[in-house]
Amino acid sequence: MNHIKGKIFFIACALCAFMVLSAFAWDGSSGAKGYDVFFQANQDYKEGAYERAASAYERLISEQFVGGSVYYNLGNCYVRLNRLGKAILNYERARYLMPRDSDLDFNLRYAKEMTKDKIEESSSFPIFQWIDYFGISAVFWLFVILNLLFWASLLMRLWIRSEWSFYMVICLGLLWGIVGVSGTMKWYSETNDKRGVVIAPQMNVHSGPDERETVLFKLHEGSMVMCEREEEGWILIFITPEKRGWTKVGSVERIKKPAQPKIAH
Repeated sequence: MNHIKGKIFFIACALCAFMVLSAFAWDGSSGAKGYDVFFQANQDYKEGAYERAASAYERLISEQFVGGSVYYNLGNCYVRLNRLGKAILNYERARYLMPRDSDLDFNLRYAKEMTKDKIEESSSFPIFQWIDYFGISAVFWLFVILNLLFWASLLMRLWIRSEWSFYMVICLGLLWGIVGVSGTMKWYSETNDKRGVVIAPQMNVHSGPDERETVLFKLHEGSMVMCEREEEGWILIFITPEKRGWTKVGSVERIKKPAQPKIAH
């Protein structure tokens, strides 16, 4: 009897793993609606008409027919046009929808290496870095499945009092906790993402929200900053708590838009 129950449990685990892999495979790409515009933009890119392709991708985004592929291709256009700020901005937006795309990671690193200001970005604590490779949807389903497996293993312990079932409960409990904490951190960091990218070729950072204020330092296109707040056409940005100041709103664009784009299906 215990042998049969063990088999049933492992079959359930296999089905859950299949569900996880299916969830991870989704990348939020644009659907059929707007496909003609997307296809034509891709053709324009192949033919070297980067301005025209970029305009088409921007049109798709403005009409909310967007996905990771649209942001990624738009970033590629801006790299070709030598507009590093816009390229990095759209690559970062694509990472929300395509967190495990190796081509995207390579192009983003390449674009950042070309920037003039080498600003170090803070990294996650090692135990939580794995979360960067998955989207919120995938992490949510992994948490749900681990939750089900954890409670199922506890119930199984009522019938199978073996050493391996005890360690299974411990391992599943630890994984469930790590995924839960990591997922909460990811959700919070994405919903409160204050990062911005300098899109002006060069911008002055002033001590106050006025051009007559002292210029504290300069930043160049593609630099990553944190955006604190806006005030009458000015935005307070900072790199470190000691290195902060005001610049004009149009010089910086936030990675996280005020409203999350709707994914076309």
